[in-house]
Amino acid sequence: MYSTNGDFGQVRIANMLPTLLSKNLFSLHVVGWHKCNDLYRYTYENGNPNHLLFFTVRGCGELTINGQKYALPAGTITFIPRNTPCRYGTPKDGLWEFYWLHTAGHVATDLLDTIAANGNYLTDFEPGFNYAQRLEDLIRLCSKREHNAELHISQNLSGLLHHVVLRLSEPPENMSLSGRAIFYMEHHFHAHLSVEETAHTLFVSPAHLIRTFKKETGYTPHEYLNEYRLMIAAQLLEFGRQRVEEIAAQTGFSSPSHFISCFRKQYGCTPLQYRGMAAFTQKDKDKQY
Repeated sequence: MYSTNGDFGQVRIANMLPTLLSKNLFSLHVVGWHKCNDLYRYTYENGNPNHLLFFTVRGCGELTINGQKYALPAGTITFIPRNTPCRYGTPKDGLWEFYWLHTAGHVATDLLDTIAANGNYLTDFEPGFNYAQRLEDLIRLCSKREHNAELHISQNLSGLLHHVVLRLSEPPENMSLSGRAIFYMEHHFHAHLSVEETAHTLFVSPAHLIRTFKKETGYTPHEYLNEYRLMIAAQLLEFGRQRVEEIAAQTGFSSPSHFISCFRKQYGCTPLQYRGMAAFTQKDKDKQY
C-alpha cells in the first residue's frame, strides 16, 4: 500500500502482488483512491495499455477523449479503453474524489474489450450497489497476503467488471423484443426471475413474449435464462472456490438440488465433477508452458 498527501490532494494506491497475478483469473494492475484539487492533471498521449475505470464518489472530474469533453460527476462510472489517448483531471477550483483501477491479464481485458468499441465512456451508479466498499475490499486484498487472496480478488473483480459492462451496454432503441428480453434477463439472472415479470417489464403479455421469443431465437425465455445461468455457474466453478450452494444462490436457482439437476442435464456431470475436470485440464495446460 502506498499512501501520501501532497499539494494536489490525498492518495491511497495498492498494486496487485506479482505473486498473485494469474493468466487464468480476473486480475488488476493497480487500484486506488484519490481526493484531488485542480492541481491534479494527467495526460495519456498514446493511451494506456490497460483499461482504466473511475468511480466518482464526490465532487467532479473532467475527461477529454476522442475530441469530446465529459464531466465526471459524483455517482458515475467512467471507462477509458486501453490504447486510447485521453486527458483527465480536476476542473479549476474543483475537488474530485474517486476510486480507480487498471485491469491486468487477458480475462479482465477481454471482458472490457467487448464494450471498448461502443464509444460509451460514462454511466450512472446503480442504487444500492456499494461501489466504495467493493473497491476498498480490492485495495485491502491487494495490500495484504491473505489466504486465497488471488481467488478473492478474482471473485470481487469479476463481479464488479461484469456489473460495469452491463451498465455500459445499454440496448439500442430499435432492438427486437427478444433482444430486449435477453438484455433484461442477463441483467437480472441472479434473481428469482419469472417470464411474467420479464413480460411486465417489457409491456407485453407473457404469451406474446414466449411466442415471439421462440420465433426469433428458437428458445423459450425460460430455456434461454436457464442456459445463461448454467454458463455463469460453469465459469464460477472453473475459476472460483464458492460452494455449490453459494453458486446456486448467486445464479438464481431456487435450490441447490434444482441447480445440480439442471447442471447434470446440461453438462452430463455434477457441478463438483465439472470443477474437478476443469482443474485437471488446467494442470495439463500448465505443463505445456
